[in-house]
Amino acid sequence: MQTKAPSAAIDDGRQVMHKIFVESKAILASDFDLLWPTTDMSDVARHVREPFVQILADQGVLPLEKSLKLLCEKARGAYLPLDKYDIDVELARSFPRETCLRWCVLPFDRMSKSILVATANPFNKHAALELEEAAGSRLLWYVTQPPELLKMLKKIFR
Repeated sequence: MQTKAPSAAIDDGRQVMHKIFVESKAILASDFDLLWPTTDMSDVARHVREPFVQILADQGVLPLEKSLKLLCEKARGAYLPLDKYDIDVELARSFPRETCLRWCVLPFDRMSKSILVATANPFNKHAALELEEAAGSRLLWYVTQPPELLKMLKKIFR
């Protein structure tokens, strides 16, 4: 019986996130293992999946603000308040719905030859590969608040 093999081949950022959250002693390894969302690639993504940092906040393990601060520092990435941004809905809909919902990522604007993407997991290499295949452009990643991201994904991909 081979149930873990497909997800083991998927680099969804688990190792890097483990290093950031567990090795920095922000959360316990047992909490990480219990709360990290597993991905079944054989299932069709019909609903947006909550990001790990949102699950941590919902379970009272680590406040969202601390998680986002850690992510921005370690990823050396920018934070973007998505609710203050004018989303290019047509651009977002030009990307595979399943990819956006499964990985909770939102391509939200184009700047020159680059696509701007909002996420709560900037280390998900599998999501990056899927979006790059669809875009054929360079991706620029921005960390954003999961509630804003979830709200926009649900609105765009009804």
